[in-house]
Order: sequence, then C-alpha cells, then structure tokens
Amino acid sequence: MKRTLFLFSAAAAVVAMVSFSSCRKDPLKDMTNEESRIYITNHDSTANFTSYSTFSIVDSVAVLTRSSDSAKKALTDYDQKLIASVTAAMQQRGYTLVNKAAKPDLAVNLTRIDNSYTNISWNPGWWGGGGYWDPGYWGYPGGGWYWPSYYTVYQVNEKQVAIDLFDLKNPKNNKYTAVWNALWRGSGVWSTGNIDSMVQASFAQSAYLSKTAN
Repeated sequence: MKRTLFLFSAAAAVVAMVSFSSCRKDPLKDMTNEESRIYITNHDSTANFTSYSTFSIVDSVAVLTRSSDSAKKALTDYDQKLIASVTAAMQQRGYTLVNKAAKPDLAVNLTRIDNSYTNISWNPGWWGGGGYWDPGYWGYPGGGWYWPSYYTVYQVNEKQVAIDLFDLKNPKNNKYTAVWNALWRGSGVWSTGNIDSMVQASFAQSAYLSKTAN
C-alpha cells in the first residue's frame, strides 16, 4: 500500500543557506523554538475521506512515559486545549462531532509522549494498529493499551504529540484501521500556547483530510 510522508520545518530553508557563508551564525544552534518543530503526517492513500461524515474524539489524552510500558489518561489544561483545537480543525474540514455512542465514522485518539530519556521513533509501515485506546473504548470488547509495532524505542531527550485518526465505519476483523496520523517533534510541543498553530500546520499539509472533495 502506498504511503505518503510529509515533513515540514522552517529550519529547512535556513539549513540550505549554511554553505553560502561560514561567517554567519550556525542555523542549527540559533533556531527559534518554532523553527525547530517538525510536523509529520501520514495517511492511507486508499481512504476516501469524503465518505466520512461524523467523528468522535477522546475525552482525555493518553500519556506515554519511559517509566511505564502502558499509557495513562490525563486531562490537564494542555490536554483540554489539544482536544478543543483538534475538534475545531475537524469541524472546519466539514466533519460533524458526535458522541461515541452515536456510532461515528471516525475516531480521534490523542497521545503525549514524554521522551525525557527514551525516544519513540514513528514509522508506521502498515495501517491497522489499535493505537493506545483499547478497542472496547470505541465499541469492540477486550484488548488493552499496548505499543503499536510502528513505534521503536531508543535513547534521547524529547517530548512529542501524536494524533491518530481511525476508521470506525469499516472495521476489519473487529479492528479499526488508522487512516491518518500526525506527529509533532521539537521544542515547545507541550506548550499550550503553541497548540493551535501546530494543529493548523498538521491539517494544512493534509489537504485530502476533508469532507468536501478538493
């Protein structure tokens, strides 16, 4: 299955100019927090996003840390802002927010990853992982929190945020298929004041994610 991968960072343009002058500042050392941030989006190229009408979003955010191999749920001020911002972005794309009991077409999972000592590399090679919310949360019984196969752990100091969008309309073997993912990396991704701009950056490079055909 074809996958698409987009990387966005203002730092790229700066890095490209480093060869022109050795007297200028080192762009990697003098980047602002905003320039350091990278937005990675990935989607199932076979998904027809115009076929979905409704969505539901989790009422708290999953938090992964190095001290535990399972996620915990949190609802800090940051988490509430993240839920509200992603909800607004989905609505702007034409999708209608409904309660999960109303059998929505799409489900939005949100995860904060605290890599103060351990990094989690994000490289989904297939679509169909269960994410961090067990199937029972969205309607299928059983299952629990687990590490999807597309996360690889190694040592680093960093915090990340992941958004996972699952197709609830077309389950396969009682499993939900991920049709869109976003990952934020860099300085300030856990800062409440940056949430709106980071959400908009992720959706801006995902023009296909819309109820209305482009």
